[in-house]
Amino acid sequence: MQKTVIFDMDGVLLDSEGLDLKGWHELANENGLKEIDDVFFKTIGRTEDACIRLLKDKYGEDFDGAWFRAATLERFDEMAERDGMPVKPYAAECLKGLKEAGFKLALASSTNIDRVRRQLGETHLLEYFDEVIGGGMFKKSKPDPEVFLLACEKIGANPAETYVIEDSFNGIRAAHAGGMIPIMVPDLVQPDEEIRSMCHKVMKDLSEVLTYLTRKTSLKRSEK
Repeated sequence: MQKTVIFDMDGVLLDSEGLDLKGWHELANENGLKEIDDVFFKTIGRTEDACIRLLKDKYGEDFDGAWFRAATLERFDEMAERDGMPVKPYAAECLKGLKEAGFKLALASSTNIDRVRRQLGETHLLEYFDEVIGGGMFKKSKPDPEVFLLACEKIGANPAETYVIEDSFNGIRAAHAGGMIPIMVPDLVQPDEEIRSMCHKVMKDLSEVLTYLTRKTSLKRSEK
């Protein structure tokens, strides 16, 4: 079996979604916007254009969704610069361990590709990836599988033999729709029955992912 893993970034490798939510809450309070969580949790795993569309769906066509999303990103950058970009537990250990075990690794995020490369570089995770895909390199947002299929194409992987590590409902839906092997490591939201039915596994953290994937490939080698 081919040894390929595709990682999402936000909420999987970077502990960024909680930071982003804080910025959304601050800006919503400053501008008198109610029920902002209804929008935020739908945007997880989606592109900036999809976020803007969801904001307009909630607050009306006249709402300046582009301004709001840009303002949340600016607020996020301010907090990350002040406090440092938070990395999820075992992120570096997992990536390093998988590379040493012979896995090919790709990153597939809905976040703009320039931000992806910058944030991975700042956290010293960029070096582990054979391919990096981000927003602006594909047209359709998750739950469409385009971003994952593009990653498979770039890395030369068979989707049916590729693990996808995701935290979001839309990411799991996208991996499942692309015929891949979805593993969920929940962040802000726990899987419901629908999402569990699409997952190959649900794991508590990236240490568990590393143990599972390296053990699984070791067992396959011993069976030959």
